[in-house]
Amino acid sequence: MKLNRTLGLLLAAAATVGAGAAVAAAAVSTSAVASTAAATTPAPGGRHWHHRQGGMLVGVMLRATRQLNLTADQQTAIKGILSTARAQHLAAAGTAGVDLVALGNPGDPNYATALQNAKTAAANRLQKEVDLQGQIYNVLTADQKAKLPQVLADMQSKAEQRRAAWAQQHGAQTEGAGSN
Repeated sequence: MKLNRTLGLLLAAAATVGAGAAVAAAAVSTSAVASTAAATTPAPGGRHWHHRQGGMLVGVMLRATRQLNLTADQQTAIKGILSTARAQHLAAAGTAGVDLVALGNPGDPNYATALQNAKTAAANRLQKEVDLQGQIYNVLTADQKAKLPQVLADMQSKAEQRRAAWAQQHGAQTEGAGSN
């Protein structure tokens, strides 16, 4: 079930944002390594990819680095990695995206092609994100790499607590609204 949801989210991300947008979005969320860029511009076509917190993998990695006490050299190296990824994304931004008209209509004769293109775009975006995450991971010291699993576990625990609190708060509101 979780795999289906994850794949669905990947397809939706590819259909609405396009391949590689998560790389650029991750570059924007570099407050983990100070402020990488003073200002960002929307991607061509008016997409506001910079409003997202970044891709799933890179975003988690960058949030975790905040707790790993990076040196100035490490921060500079990560900024360089993200800057390169952003430049590559912007260079590829002019390429054709996913055909939303065909993808949104299963009766369209081009639906199968559009679906395959969306799957390919999602796979490419995920691979770019994995590569970027690996580059950032390689900047860490052995001690930081050893500390990373605990930092990630703490982040997951806090996220689960927030979800539980949200569910409790909103579950009570939903129950109260249904009793009228």
